[in-house]
Amino acid sequence: MNTSALRNINVQLGLLLLLCVGLFHAAVTTIFFLTQPAPGDPRDLSAALSVAALTALDAASTTERPAIAAALNANLPGFHVALSGPGVAARNGGQPVYFQDRLPTGVEIEAQDGDKRFSGSLHDGQKFELDAPTRRPGFPRFAIITLGFVAVSLFIFSLWAALSLTRPLTNFANAAESFGLDSVPAQLPETGPEEVRKATRAFNRMQRRIAEMASQRTRMLTSVSHDLRTPITRMRLRAEFIESSDAKAKLLRDLDQMEAMVRGCLDYLRGGFQQEVVALDLASLLQAVVDQFGDVGADARYDGVDHLNVLGSPDDLERAFSNLLDNAVKYGKSPEVRLLENDEAAVVEIVDRGPGIPQEKRESMLEPFERGDLGASSNANEGFGLGLAIARAIVEAHGGRLTLDERTGGGLIARVSLAKAEFETKRNKLSK
Repeated sequence: MNTSALRNINVQLGLLLLLCVGLFHAAVTTIFFLTQPAPGDPRDLSAALSVAALTALDAASTTERPAIAAALNANLPGFHVALSGPGVAARNGGQPVYFQDRLPTGVEIEAQDGDKRFSGSLHDGQKFELDAPTRRPGFPRFAIITLGFVAVSLFIFSLWAALSLTRPLTNFANAAESFGLDSVPAQLPETGPEEVRKATRAFNRMQRRIAEMASQRTRMLTSVSHDLRTPITRMRLRAEFIESSDAKAKLLRDLDQMEAMVRGCLDYLRGGFQQEVVALDLASLLQAVVDQFGDVGADARYDGVDHLNVLGSPDDLERAFSNLLDNAVKYGKSPEVRLLENDEAAVVEIVDRGPGIPQEKRESMLEPFERGDLGASSNANEGFGLGLAIARAIVEAHGGRLTLDERTGGGLIARVSLAKAEFETKRNKLSK
C-alpha cells in the first residue's frame, strides 16, 4: 500500500478498526488461557474428579465399591472407572501422575495415556482402570461464538461510523473542488459530527460572500465600462476635427488602448467563455489566425498538420491563440505557429525568437496585469498584462493547459495542450 493511500481517512479508519479487533481478540484469548488451571491446580477438573472418586472408593468396603463406581460412571460425563479383583499393588512407572500427592495413603496410580487414562490400586490392593475428563477442554464453543459476535458487531458499527464521518467530508471536498464564480454556489447540507457541521456552515457562508463580492465587482466594472464608452466616443469624434495628423493619430491610438483595456478587463473578470462547444478543425483555425496577422504585416507563419479536430468554442479559441501570437509578434521576431499531435492531445506551440522570459517569472506572467520588462520592446507599453491571462483562462475552460518554455537558441515557446475530439468523445462516454 502506497503512502497516498495511507493518508485516506477511510483506509486509516479501516486499519484502526482491524487493529482494535485484533487487540481485542488477542486480549480475550490471553485472558482465557491465563485463567485455565495448570496441572495440579485445585481447579483442575480432571484431577479433582479423579481424587474425589478414588478417595471415595478407597474409603468404602469391597462390597460397596461396585455400586459407588456405577454411580460415578452414570453421573460424571467423560468419567469411567472399572474395578478388578485384589492383586499386587501397582507402582509408579516413568509417567508420574501430577495429583499423586493428593490421594489417600496407600493408593498407587500411574498414567497410561497422557492425562486421560490411569491405572493403579487402592490401599487394599484392588486394581482399577480410570478414564478421566480431559484436563484442558480447550476453547469453549460458546466463547468462540461470543468472540465472533463481538468482532462482527464491532466491525459493522465501526464501518457505519466511519462512513457517517467520511461522507460529509467527501461532499465538503467535492463542493470546494467544484466551487466557481460562473454559477450560483450550491449550499452543502449540514450533516455529520458537530465539527464537520461547523466547517460546512463556514464554507457555505464563505461561498455566499465570495459570490456576492464577485457579482458586485462585475456589476461595478460593467457599469464603469458602460460609462467610459460615452466619453471615449465623444473624444473620438472631437479627435476627427484635429488638424495635426500626428497628434490625431496619437490620440486615436490612446483611445483604442483605453477601449482595449476596458474590453480585456471585462472579458477576464466575467470569465465569459460561454460559446457553444463544437467539433472544429484546429489546423484551419490556426491558419486563419496566422493569415490575419500576415494581413497587417506581421512575419508569422504556420507549420503543422493539415487537419486535427478538437472540441471547443471557435471564437474563444481564436481569441486565445490571437493573444498568444500577438505577444510573440510584439516581443519577438518571426513567430511560428506549430501544430503537433500525440495519442491523446493536440499540441500548439507559438514560438518566437525574442528575449524570452526568465524561468522564475514564467508562472507569474500568466496572472492578470503582469507584464515583462518594459525595456524588452519598443511596443511593450501597448500591453496591459491581460493577454496571457485571458488565453490561459480560455484554454483551461476547454480542459487544456498553457505553459511557457524556453526556446533553444533564445526566445519563448507558448505551448497549449488540448484534448483531441476523438479522445474527448471516448472519455465522455466512459464517464457516463
